[in-house]
Amino acid sequence: MRKLDLKMILSVTVGIILTTSVFGFYNYSSDNVIPLASAATCTPTAHAPILITSDKDFTSSNGVISGTGTATNPYIIGTWKINDLSSGYGLKIDNSNGKITKYFNIQCIQSSYTTTPASGADLIWLVNIHTNTKISNISANAGEKEDSTGVLLDSSSNITMDNLSLNKLEGDGIKVNLSNNITIVESKLKAAHAGASIVNSHDINIGKPCNLSSTNGGCNAFTYAGRGVYILDSHNVQVQYTITSGDDTTGVLLDGSGTYNVKLTNGITSGDGTICERGEPSGDAVDYESGVAIINGAHDITMSGYTLKGDSHYSMMNGGDGKFLNPCTGLTETVPTSAPGGSNLSMDGNCYGTQFGFNPVPTSTC
Repeated sequence: MRKLDLKMILSVTVGIILTTSVFGFYNYSSDNVIPLASAATCTPTAHAPILITSDKDFTSSNGVISGTGTATNPYIIGTWKINDLSSGYGLKIDNSNGKITKYFNIQCIQSSYTTTPASGADLIWLVNIHTNTKISNISANAGEKEDSTGVLLDSSSNITMDNLSLNKLEGDGIKVNLSNNITIVESKLKAAHAGASIVNSHDINIGKPCNLSSTNGGCNAFTYAGRGVYILDSHNVQVQYTITSGDDTTGVLLDGSGTYNVKLTNGITSGDGTICERGEPSGDAVDYESGVAIINGAHDITMSGYTLKGDSHYSMMNGGDGKFLNPCTGLTETVPTSAPGGSNLSMDGNCYGTQFGFNPVPTSTC
């Protein structure tokens, strides 16, 4: 995978003012929750991997720094640097057996992924969590460890992710699987597979109004190599004010007949195409390298206010054309043709250069 010289800059300032009315600074025994020492800054200290599978696991020795576990005073897990992911996770909260009823938030987790199993690891992994939960101020550099993922949500809901800075992940920056009512804002994700993967999920909101022209404008930026945003068999998804770059494949990929009611508004996207690295193409040999691609029956898609630029194949594609340019040989290869999207594809009102497969051809604003 191509290497980037640009490194993510960690912002460790906690963006929430913590008060006694919110977190309740009570006195606890040494085996239970301890009060939060500093509400204004985030200075993480080393911690072993954390596994929580029931309410009794919410203790100070297991990473909880404040709170009582109620909706108005959730447990706070954070201010930790977790580099040992040899168990396959840094922080895993697993409610598979239904033994977690308490409320919690996660904030200020850092990792350099120094130790992982060969199969890869997830820095933060939530399973079957449905209480209102916020994950914020998370920073990681996976150093291109195999199958590394920043945040994995399995069968969960009502999760907000805010101010995540995840770099050099070989898997996904964020993967949302079989989940719903998920929000992702003000995050920068660099991953080889996808910045954000939305799979078999629904009611997902990515982004909020921001300054797209500024690097510090508060926008989501999902980049690196594979796909900026990958939406597979998911519905009721809104992506707004987001900068996506699929340097090897596709900026935004909408895939599968189960993908519908997707609205893309006011963003910047590109798909620059694979490069030749160490004698091999760095990306996937596919026929839809572009800024935005709609394939395999994805339908009822609306896109407007986007700028599509720097695309090696087409700016936007409805299905693939069966061609892949091998950057190592310079030859165009025949590959399996990707099926087009379905009905109700509204792509007018975007600034783009070229298109493939749309009829009628969308109007361009530039």
